Amino acid sequence: MKKQLIICLLLTSLFSQTFRDLTERPIYNPQKISNPITLDGSLSENEWQTAQVATNFVGTGLFQGIDSPLNTEAKVLYDDKYLYVGFKAFIDKSELRYSLTKRDNLDGTDDRVWINIDAFDDESLTYGLGVSAANVQIDGRDGFGFDQSLDLIYETNVKIYDDRYEVEMAIPFSSLRYSVAEIQTWRINFGRGFTGNDELTRYVYWASKIDGIECQTCQLGYLKDFSPAKQERGDIEYIPSIVATHSDNFLNNTSSSTDEASIFVKYPISSVDLLEIALNPDFSQIESDDIQTNVNTVNALYFPERRPFFSQGAELFKFQSQRGYINLFYSRTINDPSIVGKYTGKIGKTSYGVISARDESSPLLLPFEESSTIVDMGKSTSNIIRIKRMIANGGSIGGIITNRKFDGAGDMTTGGIDFHYHPGLNIHLTLHATASIHNESENFEYMPGDEEIQTFDKYTSGFDGEKIKGNALGFSLNRFNRTDSGGLTFRLRSPGFRTSNGFESNNASKWLKISKGKSIYYDNASKLIKSEHSMQIIHKENYEGLIKKQELSIENKLTFNNSFQFGVEAEIQNENFRGVQFNNHTDTTIYFGGQINPKLSLEAGINFNDEIIRYLSEPTVTWERSIGGGISYKISDNSNIRLGLEYEEAKEFYDGYTMKFIANHAFTSKLTLRSKIQYNGFADSWFIEPLITYQPTAFSAFYFGINDKLIVDDGSTFSNFTEIERQLFIKFQYLF
Repeated sequence: MKKQLIICLLLTSLFSQTFRDLTERPIYNPQKISNPITLDGSLSENEWQTAQVATNFVGTGLFQGIDSPLNTEAKVLYDDKYLYVGFKAFIDKSELRYSLTKRDNLDGTDDRVWINIDAFDDESLTYGLGVSAANVQIDGRDGFGFDQSLDLIYETNVKIYDDRYEVEMAIPFSSLRYSVAEIQTWRINFGRGFTGNDELTRYVYWASKIDGIECQTCQLGYLKDFSPAKQERGDIEYIPSIVATHSDNFLNNTSSSTDEASIFVKYPISSVDLLEIALNPDFSQIESDDIQTNVNTVNALYFPERRPFFSQGAELFKFQSQRGYINLFYSRTINDPSIVGKYTGKIGKTSYGVISARDESSPLLLPFEESSTIVDMGKSTSNIIRIKRMIANGGSIGGIITNRKFDGAGDMTTGGIDFHYHPGLNIHLTLHATASIHNESENFEYMPGDEEIQTFDKYTSGFDGEKIKGNALGFSLNRFNRTDSGGLTFRLRSPGFRTSNGFESNNASKWLKISKGKSIYYDNASKLIKSEHSMQIIHKENYEGLIKKQELSIENKLTFNNSFQFGVEAEIQNENFRGVQFNNHTDTTIYFGGQINPKLSLEAGINFNDEIIRYLSEPTVTWERSIGGGISYKISDNSNIRLGLEYEEAKEFYDGYTMKFIANHAFTSKLTLRSKIQYNGFADSWFIEPLITYQPTAFSAFYFGINDKLIVDDGSTFSNFTEIERQLFIKFQYLF
């Protein structure tokens, strides 16, 4: 393994590339108007004719630095209430691609335009607000990826012509967070995405973007000499909701019905500070989680947050482990609150936030060296305090304290400081130091089974009144640009480290990852346009110095000019699990996929590996294979279907497959029908979930759905069904 480490470091030096400074950023000078724009999708009003034109869009990604083959023009106006954004996106009508879907659910090939806004010029929050040629809205946070969990209120209209489509957007200033200064400079960018006959999707921007520069705000243009309306305190938004359900359990012949009302209040203190309170909130998810198999899993599964309450201000509380952070806040630990409040604000470059919740049912993630478990702790009160100051080039320094007090069952407190810095030369540095204290009760809410861990470090595993102390450290140093990447990530988690409201599924580990990547672009090739090559080394040991895992992995991926991708991943590893040493295990994956034509896309993959059977009292190894794939078909501009299937077999231990089928139909962009069918072959269970949605705005909606669970009596998959559970639900919410 030492020889492998030396090779990787040599490759890192070989692949290095110097950083090139950004060109001068473009400036847009908006006009203030006295009469509101009529949103009809046509930029024919006199006010638009005198507005500055932003054009000459440039490609990024595969087409970085290449002028867009399609012309796009963008304009901005504003009055005391709205920021108006207009686009002219030129394309022959016969080649225009769009799908009529619900908001935030665009097809990847749809033609769309958008504006990015960083109102504070510090990368603490960059909005992305867009619309497709079918007038379907898409919004979220831009930056390190695009996070669509943030929903905003804005109006759009689109009009299609023979040679272009035109867009008008009216963004209320009340939907945005920005400074209270009278004259402001915002950072903005205009973007467009479109797919050509080669099935490659191009993303083009007014202010050119260079892959690898993590400071996104540095690449935005300027909105200069801008005087947005000052938001007044007390412009309160109310979102009451009503949820009614009827459930039948056919195994024990029982039925139950519920109906609950709740209210969500948003009280803006200013254009910067926001208070949010939810009473008896409905935190149920309209969109169910996808099936995750856990037949050979000894750690808790992670599910993404889908609940709208936590979307506003989420960027302040987010910790991404792939960047070296310790995950100290996972909002799904606030499970079933009777009341929850959140206050977020900003002074200069410093953001702050507080979340407090009274939870009626409190799951606690309890980590150990090789496994984790979920303990039901009953009622609890959670308090989270977060502060974060932005520094140069999108860097930040911050701190967080979380506390969860369980009723009659002890409490947990976690605190940490975090630092993220971009010194230049495409270098990105992250440092995160944390500590935790768990004051256990003496009620034995958790007692390990005979085959589970009884003691660790100087503590017992069961809850018997001990004070468990721990600490953790995360460190990451990366350097990357368009063609080269390399990095080192180091994470320490002591045996007693636990998070009160976070998600860390293991502790008692010292984990090191070294990675290196190279991307090659073939500008003059007839078929191959990009190849990606990466190497990764992982070393993990416990706090007693025992090496738990050593892994070397290599991946190669090819992208062709018809959008198809083909890749191969291979790894070899040594692992010590429950005292048993497993050496020279291999894991190989081959995958491919792409857009075949405007209507059809597919992907597939196959994996062969040596699999440790972890649920046995004495683990052993077997040969495992899995085969999976998916196919998507666009029936019309209003309808599409997708089928995904995966088969997994561990020789002599288990085998089964999972399936997911989704059919979508949009009557309009506001009224949609989604049918979701999932099958879990490991549990011989079917889940049938039709859902009708009427959503006139981001926060006003009506839902009617059915969740039906069936089992297969004789394992025959498609026959002898028995319905065991059924739930009907209606949800209505409206923004006042």
